[in-house]
Order: sequence, then structure tokens, then C-alpha cells
Amino acid sequence: MTQLLRNPKQAQQDYYDIIIVGGGIYGAMLLLEASRRNQKALLLEKQDFGGGTSYNSLRIIHGGLRYLQTMDIIRFYESVTERQWFLQTFPELVKPMSCLMPLYNKGAKRPAILKAALTLNDVLSAFRNNGVDEDRKIPNGRILGADETTHLFPGVITKALSGSALWHDACAPDTQRIIIETLLWANSMGASTLNYVEVTELITTKNSVAGIKAVDKETGEELEFQCDKVINATGPSIRKFSQQWDKDIPELFKPSIAWNILFDCPAPSEYALALTPDKLNAHTYFLHPWKGRLLAGTGHAPVNVEHNASPDKLSIDQFIDDINMVVRDVELSRENIERIYAGNLPVTEEGGTKLTKRAVIHSHGSNGGPRNLYSVSGIKFTTAHKEAKRAIDSIFGVSNSDSLKRPELNSSPDLVCKDYNWLPGKNDSSWKDILSKIIETESVVHLDDLLFRRTSIGDNHIRAEKLAAEISNLFDWEENRSLSEITSVVRVLKN
Repeated sequence: MTQLLRNPKQAQQDYYDIIIVGGGIYGAMLLLEASRRNQKALLLEKQDFGGGTSYNSLRIIHGGLRYLQTMDIIRFYESVTERQWFLQTFPELVKPMSCLMPLYNKGAKRPAILKAALTLNDVLSAFRNNGVDEDRKIPNGRILGADETTHLFPGVITKALSGSALWHDACAPDTQRIIIETLLWANSMGASTLNYVEVTELITTKNSVAGIKAVDKETGEELEFQCDKVINATGPSIRKFSQQWDKDIPELFKPSIAWNILFDCPAPSEYALALTPDKLNAHTYFLHPWKGRLLAGTGHAPVNVEHNASPDKLSIDQFIDDINMVVRDVELSRENIERIYAGNLPVTEEGGTKLTKRAVIHSHGSNGGPRNLYSVSGIKFTTAHKEAKRAIDSIFGVSNSDSLKRPELNSSPDLVCKDYNWLPGKNDSSWKDILSKIIETESVVHLDDLLFRRTSIGDNHIRAEKLAAEISNLFDWEENRSLSEITSVVRVLKN
């Protein structure tokens, strides 16, 4: 069985073809693609794997229908192809999702126009189900009448309703498991991974990469790793490292704030809903029926304070008002917020909200900086694999790495990715055995690693608080350490 073993001292003994700094979805995919080319690779993450922007997504693997609005065919094909890859590669963790957009005979949102768009979407993505399991295939879209729309979405605004557009996409309810399973996959091919190791310095010899200096955040021990190449894949921190090791490159990441909100109420429909408030310059929201709950997104705002990754109160209030406007008989308020998933996304201009269209792959050595140093700045979860493959191809040469298939999952999703309302049975201890195995084999350092980024226990804050003390007993901790870990979890849940 493949394991993520956290052994910094042992990791220092090896020489690496490449070190990847940053353990989000892009770092994980870069590690995978390097390993699939038989390159000895190491990933270093200063916190836990997948704990930043990757964790705060809307849990959707977009197929690119929205890009047909601007006839951006390149991005459309990229998204369809990557959705196909996720459905094919992680069928246990990614599944089809039905989407509904009410139509009101306004602008482009008319039945005739959307029918043409759905037909074009299905024709251009005719390959989308190649190699995909039968129960993971994406059906064709269609136009529904007003009555059927109301049946599927009882809370729809019925005034002037002419019907709806129904299409199908994909979702990944537990994206954290995709990241962990990707790292395990890479480790099965010889890669190494270390969380809670903070990189402090790039080692160079004659202006060429020679290694990395770092600190083990758990022990304070200074570490040093030797390598030929380094990729900076630190997301919102990418410019900070670029400036330390070479120079500031604004094109790598101009930040904006993006957020999704989980409300403590059932989703208004079993279908994902694309809804636009009836007002000037309105933003279209996506209401994801995530595990039966209302997960709404995505809000977007400029960054007004340096390193700010959370929306302000005014933005949250506007977000809630808009959701109330698009669903009948809903009166959400801040009191209904269960959790805000927020982070930074790259935009085209400082202080703006227009997202960049393509990932940036920068070779510092080709631009006067240290040779064999690269920075990779991604955009969205859906295309992380493609952009990682493109980056590794540019560094090591093109390879048909897709011929190397994924091993069996380390942990069955049925065992670690529970329904929102799941609670263990009174006399059931099997769930503890599963958690103990994860603690032992998946580089779990803190209690919140286990609750939020290895399992779905932390999805439900009431459940997480209820079980935190019992789960902490599975670790070999003294009482003070357990209390500190539980307090940390509660703090996260209250934020």
C-alpha cells in the first residue's frame, strides 16, 4: 500500500531531479507528472496539503459551456478534455451533475438561443464520454418548459418564466481526497512529499539551481535538499518567492478575492442552479446542491488590503441579498452562514476582478534569472492536470505519461467521504479503525488535517465539534496537545 510518510531527515538523503514548492492541486499535479516521467521529485508544503485556495473551491469540474458565449473554443476544448480526464481517472470522486438555468426571454437567455448553445455544446464535445464509465457519462442538454422547470426547482421566480436550459457538468464533492490520492499516486512512482516544511532559501551555484533550504515547522530543525530544478507553485505566494529568488514578476499573480458560502439550509433543488438577479450588471451565481446543502458561489471582489483573502462584510451582505433575490421564499442572513470558503485568484489587472484566461509558466533562467528555476501560476482546479503536464513537458520534454494508469485508491470514498449528516453508530468502532489507518499512512500531523483534508468529517461543523475529542484520542498525544488541537479545530469552524 502506498503511503505519505513524513520523514524530513530521510528525505534529505536523496538527490532530486526536481523540487516542487507548494502543495495545492497544481503542486500535486506537477509532482504527479514529473513522477510519471521517472523523475525523482519532492514536494514541499509549508502548511498541510491542499489547505489553501484548492480547498475553497465550489467543488465543480467545469466542462466549458460558458466559454461558448465568447466563442473561446480553445478554452472550451481544454475544459471538456480535462473534465473527461477527471471522470475517467477519479470516477470514485468525480461524478456528473445536472445544471438548470431558468429563462425569462431577456437578452441571450431565451429558449431558442440556449437551445442552439446546448446543441453546439453537445456537438463540439462529442468525444466527452470516450473511455468514461457508463455511470459517469455526460448526457446531452435540452430545453425544458416552465412547468417542468417549476417541478425541478420549486423556488424558481415564476414571473415571465419561459422555461429553462438543462445541461450536465461534473462535480467533485470531496476535492481534498483528489489531492491526497494524486500525491499517493506520485509517491507510488518514487516521489516524496513533506507537509509543514517551510522553504526559506533557494540554493544556487553559478546562477543555477542547486537545492532548497527549509525549516521543519514541527521541530524547528533546519533542512537542506539538493536538486537540479525547482518549480515555484505557491499560488498567491508565488510572487513573493519569485522576488526573493529572482525578481518580482507581476504577470504571475495579480490577486483578487473569490469566495463561496455554505449555508445551514437544504439546497433549493437537486439540480445545480445558474441564477442571475434581475438588476443592472448582475452577476450570475451558481447554487451547488453540495451533499444536499446550499453551497453558493462564486463571489468576487478586488483586493483592497495587501494579502487579504476574505470578503468584507459589505460584500457578504450583497452576496446574501442577491441569493435571496433569485430564490423565492428564502430569507438568508449572516446567521445562516455555516462556512465561507475564500481565497485569492489571479486577475488581469491589479485591483480588478476579471480573471486571467491561461496559466503562466515562467522560466526564470530564460529571462536572466537562476537557471532551472520555474514558476507556475494556475487558474482553476479543472485544468490543473493539463497545465501541470504542459509545464513538465516544457521542462523535461514531451512524454506520453497518460499511458501510466492510476493505482487503486488508498481509501475508499465510501469510508472517508461521508454524507453531510453522517454520524457513527453507537456501537460502531470501524470508523475509528479507518481514521487510525489514515493517521498512520497519510502524513497527518494535526487534528484538522484529518477532519478537513483527509476526510469529510469537518464538512459539518456540528459533527466535527462533537467528534473532535473522541478522534483526538486516536493520536499518541498528551492531554495538553489534544486540548490545543481541539481548540484549533473549533477556531477554524468558528471563522
